[in-house]
Amino acid sequence: MYTYRLNRIVFNDGSEIIPGNMTVIIGPNNAGKSRVLKDIAGKTTQETSLPGIVVNDVEWTSPSSLQEFREAYSIERYLDENYQWIFRTLAPELCQEYHSGGIDWPTWYEQNFQMLITDKFQFVQQFGKAMVAFLTTEHRLQLVKKCASAEHDKQEANLLQALYNAGSPLEISINGLVKRAFGKEIKLDFTVLQRLLLRVGDSFSSVPPDPRDAKPIMSQYDKLDEQGDGIRSFVGILTALLAIKRNVFLIDEPESFLHPPQAFRIGEFLAEQANSSRQIILATHSTDLLRGILSKTTDITIIRIDRKDKTNFFHTLNPNDLQELVKDPLLSSARVLDGLFYTGVVVVEADSDARFYQTACNKFRNDIDFHFVNADNKQTVSRITETYQRMGVRCVGIVDFDVLNNHAEFEKHLKSLQLSQEEIQNSLNIRQKIAEAAKEIPANERLAKVQEQMKELIISVNEMQNKLFTSEEKSTSEKEKLLRQLESRFKEIADTTKNWKDFKARGREALPAKLQSEFDTLWQTCAQKGLFINPCGELESMLTQQGIPYTTDKKGWITQALQLLPRLNVNESEYPWQFIKTIHDHLVEAKT
Repeated sequence: MYTYRLNRIVFNDGSEIIPGNMTVIIGPNNAGKSRVLKDIAGKTTQETSLPGIVVNDVEWTSPSSLQEFREAYSIERYLDENYQWIFRTLAPELCQEYHSGGIDWPTWYEQNFQMLITDKFQFVQQFGKAMVAFLTTEHRLQLVKKCASAEHDKQEANLLQALYNAGSPLEISINGLVKRAFGKEIKLDFTVLQRLLLRVGDSFSSVPPDPRDAKPIMSQYDKLDEQGDGIRSFVGILTALLAIKRNVFLIDEPESFLHPPQAFRIGEFLAEQANSSRQIILATHSTDLLRGILSKTTDITIIRIDRKDKTNFFHTLNPNDLQELVKDPLLSSARVLDGLFYTGVVVVEADSDARFYQTACNKFRNDIDFHFVNADNKQTVSRITETYQRMGVRCVGIVDFDVLNNHAEFEKHLKSLQLSQEEIQNSLNIRQKIAEAAKEIPANERLAKVQEQMKELIISVNEMQNKLFTSEEKSTSEKEKLLRQLESRFKEIADTTKNWKDFKARGREALPAKLQSEFDTLWQTCAQKGLFINPCGELESMLTQQGIPYTTDKKGWITQALQLLPRLNVNESEYPWQFIKTIHDHLVEAKT
């Protein structure tokens, strides 16, 4: 049997896709996701051909004969009181009835059917509105609004009439899905013959089957029309998919008005509804909805759309990559999947780094939406940025200066950047020179420094032990204070045993003058590919020019930093703004 199905979509950059059972369009705000659906709807349902802004062309399957088409779809015409052939159907938005007529049926179609299936405009003009359903956010809340009952057996001028005609089994199915998501039941109220509406309650088990007996009881339940936007939107989508027999559904942001758990549920439902006889194309900005879809299927086409200036970019994602983002405990907890919906992503080593760079980037320029991902360590930064790059997401990774202290680990970072072998080797040679410079402090000198610091601590401990206090409470308070200080001092002493202590505190400035220019070459090589090495050293060195000295007390430092950043003036010749600017420039200018 013939099935109407979209089999080719051509975008404005010349790229094209063959949509499968389900196509999901994702990307940052204002990239063109909703416009894709509008263009598809325009080219498949509008009687006047409109130029596409994002989509240039759409192709669909054609029937071989009028008889095959009539057997597959309800496209019959009916004679009205004026003996005109009238065609009635729900408009694509499913909120009102559409009708046209005037052509002799079926004689004219039998004689001209070949023209209808070869001339796309003629096909759209005659049949397009009956083939595609377009669920927009604008009309979503009107889908299951109270309406009049049908005037005759064949009428389905709205979704509630379609639901009534479908019978009680479909209503029971919808009720089960709503109860699972919202903990409430719904029931179609047709106790007043002239109108239909949905009621909401905890249970309808006591409602009699006879509408005459049910009328006073049903009137006590709340109307769905008076409920929140979330449940109204949810029920509208369920009813549209289950009660309307169309093969192509275009759905714009099905997560609109829904809390995350319900967005996940609607994602599950949509994934289960897409099959060889029902094609769903949706645009979303919700990771929860996407997770719901991926929890049920990988048989999907996922298109990430981005925009730079007036040019759109389209990237088809690998569903297996997305499954990894959903199922991998580290990537899932780090909210890596969320980055697919942002203009750019910044991947950092730790939570404090993410909080700092997000605050600083928003202060520098707050009109661009960047997502910040905590990779938990240096090693995972390159893994996450590599995943984003495969998906066409503009991203950067930020690592501290001491990424250079391990040859093998730094080589992994370089390889993830897809550098040439010559670039990798040159960078490793520079890294080796920096490592040798870090080892210039002799071991004896470092041991002597540790010994001196330990003596100071022992003196402090002895003084505290021999000190007399006026009360036990005072004694406990003073000793607890010293213990907290000792914890911090021990961390500092441990840090002095490491060759890279000075480089962590000062970064590039700690290098001999002849090595600084070579580091700049290495830095530029990595930055061009999206890996940014903090030239100041560690994060805790970033605000020394602004009055916060370097410290190994990360918790105390980030508290001070987040309080100071909003009060600072942006000066691109100073840190952290000089570094932040390079990140912004890279993400804004990078091609997808």
